[in-house]
Amino acid sequence: MRYLSLLFFGAFSAQATVYKCETNGVVEFSQFACAKDAEAVDMRPVGTALSGTPGEFRQQVDAVKRKSRFVEFQIAKLEQEKTLLLEELKAEQYKLRRSFPRAEEVAAIAQKIERTEQRYAEKISTERATLRGLQAQVVTLERQYAKAAN
Repeated sequence: MRYLSLLFFGAFSAQATVYKCETNGVVEFSQFACAKDAEAVDMRPVGTALSGTPGEFRQQVDAVKRKSRFVEFQIAKLEQEKTLLLEELKAEQYKLRRSFPRAEEVAAIAQKIERTEQRYAEKISTERATLRGLQAQVVTLERQYAKAAN
């Protein structure tokens, strides 16, 4: 019985309206409208089926676009890390070659460079796939909205 009541109240709390208010430059979120200019915020998961106002649709699209920008930032950060790390390894390789190294030492640093390139290529590829998925989600949401508007 206790769990049933939790499910019952949980279902209603998930559908509660949340309001965004700005008072004296401070943004607040509340379940009650805290000012006359309070804006109702859609708290549904991003990418859910459209129902509601154009403002709700715009919030969903903006949320997906924000995620896309974050992923783009992650890709740029990974590419920068890769470049810096490879430059360090190649400088190390150059120093090693000037000191008449053994063949094993040269092979080890070359292998380290190759593994680093592969590891970063995989990470960047994964992030790019995520970015493509988010971009497709934006297109889908915009098409859904266009159908609903017609």
